[in-house]
Amino acid sequence: MKKLALLFMCLFSIWTANAQNFPQTPPRNYFTDSIATPRYRPWLAAGEVVGVNMLVWSFNRYITNVDFARINSHTIKDNFKTGPIWDTDKFSTNLVAHPYHGSLYFNAARSNGMSFWRSIPFTVGGSFMWEFFMEAEPPSINDLFATSFGGVALGEITYRLSDLFIDERSTGAERVGREILSGVLSPIRAFNRLITGDAWRTSTTKQRALPSVPINFILNAGPRYLADREQPDDGIASMNLSIRLDYGDPYNDDSYSPYEWFQFRAGVDLFSSQPLVTQVSVIGALWGKTIWEKKDRHLTWGIFQHFDYYDSDMKSKKDKNYVAPYRISQAAAAGPGFIYTKNATPEDKVDVYAEFYVNAVALGASVSDYMKLEERDYNLGSGYNIKAFTGLTYKKQWSFLLNLENYHIFTWKGYDPDLDFSTVDLERLNVQGEKSNARLTIFSTHFAYYSPKRWNITLTNRYFSRHTRYKYYDNVATATSDVILSVGFRI
Repeated sequence: MKKLALLFMCLFSIWTANAQNFPQTPPRNYFTDSIATPRYRPWLAAGEVVGVNMLVWSFNRYITNVDFARINSHTIKDNFKTGPIWDTDKFSTNLVAHPYHGSLYFNAARSNGMSFWRSIPFTVGGSFMWEFFMEAEPPSINDLFATSFGGVALGEITYRLSDLFIDERSTGAERVGREILSGVLSPIRAFNRLITGDAWRTSTTKQRALPSVPINFILNAGPRYLADREQPDDGIASMNLSIRLDYGDPYNDDSYSPYEWFQFRAGVDLFSSQPLVTQVSVIGALWGKTIWEKKDRHLTWGIFQHFDYYDSDMKSKKDKNYVAPYRISQAAAAGPGFIYTKNATPEDKVDVYAEFYVNAVALGASVSDYMKLEERDYNLGSGYNIKAFTGLTYKKQWSFLLNLENYHIFTWKGYDPDLDFSTVDLERLNVQGEKSNARLTIFSTHFAYYSPKRWNITLTNRYFSRHTRYKYYDNVATATSDVILSVGFRI
């Protein structure tokens, strides 16, 4: 499940290549196709949520034969008696694989006619069922948060992207290809289209569930070099794939509904000791409203959901046990934000944009310098996050961007530093990590040239500054930077 989730997270945006395109500054009035709302089938949605859990459990029990899948009435009773605790799973498992699992629950509801808000209880319910009934180990507090909140974010994105491929006017090989690509993005939706016959039924309209919107999709690839600022010669080189997806237009309507506008960013590192997925970032509008317009200038504010995941693994040549320089996640975060844009005019050929967000983080995680509990080498907690992005583009071709992200995660429930871990059941230790607070600041600059023929060349430099203050241990500060030179295409 974990590897499958990581693979889908890397590939689902790549397959949006057939999506509608738009220029760097999207038009204010774009075409809206007739839509066909899926039939309202809440009982089928609930059955599919249960079916997803049974399918994953069966794989764990009869294929991989893991101990936690050996469930019975006693394990279920014990789970309710023990109650939720903080688990010890890997960083990628807890903060990427579980959100993807939650996205399947969400898509079961969305593809059966539920709205965004009505799909949330199905996601929460699926997570509750899995944690209390489907594992022979105590329910996980962090999994309940990550699966539910992260599942909503990734679920709505994959649902909307899968909708871009549906076109019931098409036939033959094109129709098969469209159904496959839509199914890769949203497997539960594909299942529903098969059992209802929609997968091969033809129509005079596209029969999409959502209106057409402008899409900006850019895929870049190039070398990346990551190094400690104090040891620049002792770094790691890799091949980096970066994905950028902008969905919708935040200024098209006076107000807009959940995820009518969102951004998705992802980074994948190949041919190195770096984690496969090094970045996943989502900003999705839960609600927004244009509050000021004047000719070519627009200002929108709203409430935005955020999902962020940064991972690294830089083992020094001198010290093979060197801890990851940075690792941060906010799986459950939301808050207010502002988006400003000034479009270029014949007199002034410069586009300007700015974004500013402040978020409360209900569940976050940061790398630990001292703790190692089974597969867990990070601290969990809550906190806040501030993001500020700005940039300008000259003649739609030359861009300069500045991004600043600041994450501050507090680990409230720590453990006694004199604790003898050899005498403790680690699965029931029930701590967030070492009592501490961690701040990660990411400052990045981007220079890019966008050719009229859709290709681009980009130079990116990012600076990662981490400061972790511990109650019982020495404080730790790291400074890491990377450089990425990439070439890509806008599709």
